[in-house]
Parts: sequence; C-alpha cells; structure tokens
Amino acid sequence: MKKILAILLVLMLAFTLAACRDNTPAQPPAGNGEAQNGGNAEETFHITAAHSHVEALSVHNFFVFFQEEIERLSDGRITMDLFPAGQLGGDRDLTEGVQLGQITMMGANINPHSMFMPDLAVFDIQFIHNDLEQARRVLNDPELVSRVREIYEADGFHFLAFTDSSFRYITANFPIRTPQDLAGLTLRASANNFHVANWEALGANPTPLPIGEVYIALQQGTVDAQDNPIEHNLLFGFHEQQTHFMETNHLYHVNSFIMSPAFYNSLPADLQSAVDEAAANAARRTQELHDRELQENIDYLVASGIVFETFTPAQLEPFSAIARSAWTLVEEAVSEETYRVFMDAVDRSMN
Repeated sequence: MKKILAILLVLMLAFTLAACRDNTPAQPPAGNGEAQNGGNAEETFHITAAHSHVEALSVHNFFVFFQEEIERLSDGRITMDLFPAGQLGGDRDLTEGVQLGQITMMGANINPHSMFMPDLAVFDIQFIHNDLEQARRVLNDPELVSRVREIYEADGFHFLAFTDSSFRYITANFPIRTPQDLAGLTLRASANNFHVANWEALGANPTPLPIGEVYIALQQGTVDAQDNPIEHNLLFGFHEQQTHFMETNHLYHVNSFIMSPAFYNSLPADLQSAVDEAAANAARRTQELHDRELQENIDYLVASGIVFETFTPAQLEPFSAIARSAWTLVEEAVSEETYRVFMDAVDRSMN
C-alpha cells in the first residue's frame, strides 16, 4: 500500500511539472538581428553584417573595427558575424536585404544606394571640391548629415556612418592638365548616367566597363584612361598599365554604412547608444588607417615610377566651369530640398 501511495505521489508531481512547463510560452529561435535571451536586462542580440568589397579595401576595415567596438561597448550583449567579398550578394542584393530585414547591416560606396534613394545622387556631383579637407567638412556638415539620415529612414534604413576613400584619380599614359587634354579621350567610366554626362561635357568619350575588365582594356588599348581611388588602382593593378595619376579631386569617394531599423529599434536604449558610439569609433579608426595607407600607397607609386600631376584650386576651376553643365542633371533628379542642403554645405565648407 505504501508503495502504491508513493507511486501515486510521484505521478501527481510529474503531471504538475508537465502542466507548468506547457503553460510557459515557447521562445522563438534566435535569428538574424533578434534578441536571444528573452526580455531581461541581459538579453543578447546578433548582427549579420555583409559587404561586397574585398578585404583589402577600407570598407572592410570599418566592419572589423565596428565588430571590435560593439562587442566591447555592449559587454558582449551584441555579437556579430561578418560576410565580406560578396558572400551574401552584391551591393544591390545587400541593400535590399537590409531593407527587408534579412541582413542587419551593410556598407558600400554610396553610389549603389542612390539606385534606391535618388536624392543621394548629390554625391555624384563632380569637380565641386577643392581638396580633401574641404570635402570632409561637407560630408560632416550637421545639416547635410541630418538630411541624409532622413533620406535613409524614409526608405527603410537606419544610417550609421560615413567614411571616404579620398578622391578618384584619373590615370593615363600622359599628363592631363587642362580640359582640352580630355578631348576625344576614351575613358572607362562607371555605369552611372551622371558620371557619363560629366565626362561627355568635358569632351571625353566615356566607356562604361565593369571594373574587372578595366585592366585588360588598358593593356589592349581599348580605353586610354580610367578613374578610381588609390586603393582600387593598386588592388586592380592599374598602375601597371598607366604612367600618370592626375589628382583632379573630381569625385569624392564616399562610403556609407546602414543598418536595419527593425534591429536598431529593437535594442534597449543603452545598446542603441552602444551602436551609435561603435559606428562613430569605427568610422574614425577606418579613416585614420585609410589616410596612413593612402600616403604609404602614394609613396610606393612614386617609387615605382608613377608621375603624379597635382592641381591648385585655380587650375581646377576650368574643369569645374565645364562640369557645371552636368550638375543640372543631378539637380533635376533630386529633391529641391536635398540639393539646397548639399550646396549650402559646400558653401559653408569654403568659409
């Protein structure tokens, strides 16, 4: 009898525990950008970050620094996996992935983002900056940054930070010192209507080509010249086929980093602050490293026999005067407010 009572007590206890367990709501499996330990103060979050650039470029460095910073500032409550070099797709795929919440975070040259947000085409205006210091004053102008943030948010993105890869350089096998030197020149251009219009206005013959085809085109003489930042020129070996680099400061190469707003808004306030600080720190560290490497790369190119042609603002003015006719295409493509904010930032940067 005692054994039977003991068995009954065990069974009753088992049924009670089972009932309690069944009444506990199931937790969803942790996925991309989701909280992972319920709703307490120590819940953790995970970032899936991706970009299409090779790891030798400065865009990649931002993600490396951001991962270090966010894991430190969040005390490990935010972790991150990084998929570089197009592992999850190209710039368009990744941008769409962030917009849909399938990817937490991505970064790229700002040009692909203008396919989603036409107002970002203001960054395609060429021959508008005198030098790197002035261009950076424009990029960091508070009113412009605020406007950029609004543009991203309106299309379903959370803006994190800007960096730059300095300016693009025109490269050729002869010096280009005046707009007349561009007349009839077959120049590889990005597949961007504003870039093509700029070179056409200056009398060149722009030929859009994927960057992976440019080396052979230069080697075979299919194109005479091209333009890219220093780090890209070295990475793709264009200096092996060109003897002159023109520091015309014609196109400021801006990189932009964005996050899923659904992920950002799901974070408690302290972790949102951690993300903001991590992005700012990563941008600063990325820029410092890029600038050191930029000078080292220029020194290497000079030692390799590359001739650098530099220009004063007065020498660049004839280029700018002609290129202004292409600015109107950008003005017509973007909102009046964005164009005004950008031009006001340029004006302030000159003072």
